Amino acid sequence: MPGPFAGRLRAAVLAAAVVAGGAGLVAPSATADTLALTQYVNPFIGTDNSNSPNPVPGGAGGSTYPGAVVPFGMVQFSPDTPTASPSGYRYGDTSIEEFSLTHFNGAGCANNEDLGLLPITGAIGTSPGTGWTGYAGRYTKANESAAPGYYKNKLDNYNTTVELSATKRSGSMKLTYPNTTSARLLVNTSRSATGNRNGSIAINGSQLTGSVTGGGFCGSSKTYQIFYVIQFDRAPSGFGTWLGGTVNAGSASTSGTNSGGYVTFDTSSNTTVQAKVGISFVSLANAQANLAAENPGFDFAGIRSAADTSWNTILNRVQVTGGATADLQKFYTALYHVFQNPNIASDTNGQYRGFDQAVHTASHTVYQNYSGWDIYRSWAALIGLVAPNEASDIAKSMVLDGQQGGLLPKWSHNSNEHFVMTGDPGPIIVGSLYAFGVRGFDTAAALTLMDKSSNGGTAQGQAIRGRQSGYVSRHYITEDPSDSLEYSASDFAVAQFAKAVGDTTKYNTYMQRAQWWQNVFGPDSGYIQPRGSDGNWAWPVVPSSNSGYTEGNPSQYTWMVPYNYQGLINLMGGRQTAVQRLDHHFTQLNGGLTQPYFYIGNEPEHGVPWAYNYAAHPQGASSAVRRVMNESFTTGPGGLPGNDDLGATSAWYVFAALGMYPATPGADVLALHGPLFPSASIVRPSGTITITGSGAGQGSQYVQSLSVNGTATTRSWIRYGDIAGASTLNYTMGSSPSAWGTSTADVPPSYNDGFTPPPAAPELGTNLAQGKAATGSATCNSAETPAKAVDGSLANNSKFCSTAATRFLQVDLGSAQNVSSFVVKHAGLGGETTGWNTGAFTIQTSTDGSNWTTVASVSGSRASRTYSPIATRSARYVKLNLTTPTNNGDGAARIYEFEVYR
Repeated sequence: MPGPFAGRLRAAVLAAAVVAGGAGLVAPSATADTLALTQYVNPFIGTDNSNSPNPVPGGAGGSTYPGAVVPFGMVQFSPDTPTASPSGYRYGDTSIEEFSLTHFNGAGCANNEDLGLLPITGAIGTSPGTGWTGYAGRYTKANESAAPGYYKNKLDNYNTTVELSATKRSGSMKLTYPNTTSARLLVNTSRSATGNRNGSIAINGSQLTGSVTGGGFCGSSKTYQIFYVIQFDRAPSGFGTWLGGTVNAGSASTSGTNSGGYVTFDTSSNTTVQAKVGISFVSLANAQANLAAENPGFDFAGIRSAADTSWNTILNRVQVTGGATADLQKFYTALYHVFQNPNIASDTNGQYRGFDQAVHTASHTVYQNYSGWDIYRSWAALIGLVAPNEASDIAKSMVLDGQQGGLLPKWSHNSNEHFVMTGDPGPIIVGSLYAFGVRGFDTAAALTLMDKSSNGGTAQGQAIRGRQSGYVSRHYITEDPSDSLEYSASDFAVAQFAKAVGDTTKYNTYMQRAQWWQNVFGPDSGYIQPRGSDGNWAWPVVPSSNSGYTEGNPSQYTWMVPYNYQGLINLMGGRQTAVQRLDHHFTQLNGGLTQPYFYIGNEPEHGVPWAYNYAAHPQGASSAVRRVMNESFTTGPGGLPGNDDLGATSAWYVFAALGMYPATPGADVLALHGPLFPSASIVRPSGTITITGSGAGQGSQYVQSLSVNGTATTRSWIRYGDIAGASTLNYTMGSSPSAWGTSTADVPPSYNDGFTPPPAAPELGTNLAQGKAATGSATCNSAETPAKAVDGSLANNSKFCSTAATRFLQVDLGSAQNVSSFVVKHAGLGGETTGWNTGAFTIQTSTDGSNWTTVASVSGSRASRTYSPIATRSARYVKLNLTTPTNNGDGAARIYEFEVYR
């Protein structure tokens, strides 16, 4: 983190430590068992664009915000800048339009930014109701700093310093104006990230009250109301309101669209003004009560110190030591982001607004705001693992949402379901929480809601599974193969949850449906692909095309079968092919929507590195994960590879650094790849999980050996139950791959109940052609040589290409060998259109290179991989004659691998 960016972080860290009351970097609650961890959090990470070349719309950067919040806080007090949509703030901007009270951590649509406050000096000219952005404050980057629970900046054109902090349900603002009689605070009660709506304000001495209307997330027409109270540490010297284009000096109240108000202070003798804001989604009285309970005085330093303490306490749930400073910054900033959502929705008296829009009372903390499609993949398991008490209340809250609104939430904003994204993620979230030990919620009600979603249920009047009838009748979804996978993934989670709570009938029903994933795996293409209602497969398949897929492409979605990688790998042709395809897939790490490569910046791909474990090649996962951690996550403002999506992307990094990943959403399996840090402890009520990595660190990413609770194991996975109590994972790490995890007995479990699984792919052994001398017909260009077809790799466009009139590829095995099968890997497996897969070919063998015998003949083919077994025979030379080079009429033959086996 070079230059002034690093300087601001260091300044913020030191300031936070001083305010916390300790010398150096010691947090106020530091004991022998508590580490000073907030020093490693940099709230600016993820506030600008990443390096993804073609991200999803709104997904170029982390879309995080740098402002003040406490863990799961209702209030997120943060600056909003001009080009920041969808997050509110962009690091590259140098002006601030307001400081507002609500923000999402990393959502992909414009959101929140409710109740904007802006300190200014001087006269009010144009009405802020019609000319709000004309009052924006300009700032110099060197004056900006942030730390957990704290933000500071100086508005140069007003010579005013702004400091922000927060409690769970309130915000604190310390304003240091110049010496002036016209220090003002503008309060915008109408503007939000999604447009201007109705609001109100009433000014009564040093107290302002009213309401704002927000909503409109991702184009929705649904809204919500926030009630607020603002109190100042002194009475203003003047006040006024505006409505539309009219400013009314001395007016104490107004309401309507484009409304707001202001207060004026004389700072000639005292330049500091403190303000505090309480909010509620229930009532003004509750907003006042929240403020009185959590923020009773005007002790900004105390609020800031308490916020730092709350963050340091929760970050200490996971204590890692021994790594480089940059790695600690990335880790603890990720963990900080994980704990920002969902948000507390209930007030201090227990009241909250439910999904039926009525006011209810709960004896536990109620949470809202779930980016379901994003957080089900690893966030749910992580929050269950590191915050089980909070996770219990989260599960209770989701069940309440379902009971009051109809179904478990999908993608919700406050008390509104917005149905953003695809699939049915609520059951996976609740199922994953349960799988990772979360109890204390109504499991019978949860299962009823899961089942209801598949049987005509609606949430706030709309079905979450809008394609369920076609899915059940055809056993796949025609409109979008990725949606079909999402339904099947949810069915798997429902099945596992039903089994866990003892409902065998539902387990059998949903496991059968879970296995319908196979119905969208194209047997010729080798990809998850579109399929018509008549059962026919769309052709050709372009692995890099995102047309007809939800934020992804065939190459990316093909790996989204994490509960049955065994079946998927067998359909692909076996472990060797799967590993080659994975190697090709990781050519790029953040390739975006239209590359046939890995895309860490979006959630469907998050679990793909651990597919290597299922192919008995865990070193592939270790290498890929470490590359992603080092190349796609940084300590700069573009340091997240894509939207954080309410903690989803950050959860990936936390698990990656700990050396494990919940590879099967809805189940209790953790795939292992080895830790980044020499020491890590997950401090839980049921006992501490201790992870040691002898030799761990940068450049040492491969597992050499592992013992779990004192017993050595070569398995590349564990179950949650193995670490549910006090437990130990002791790794030895090294700089090169070992034999650990490479036996077929070591792979994580796949779940085959509910269908007849694909037959096991034959274990073909050593490829006799790999690395041997190869010749062929004239090539398309100098890079696409015969040698590329026998190098054992699909990656980096490694292929033989020929447009000669007679196209052939010949391999010299070096000596006479017994051969019994051949595998040809065509253009589709190299990420090219399957229309270029070879249409017809013959395979010939020879012992002398002169006399040839045709041993295999294939015609009318369009497959991306062809397997040709023969009766065993002796051969030194093998020739592939490409009689029909493609299946779409193109004249160039393209062969990515030609393999020969005994």
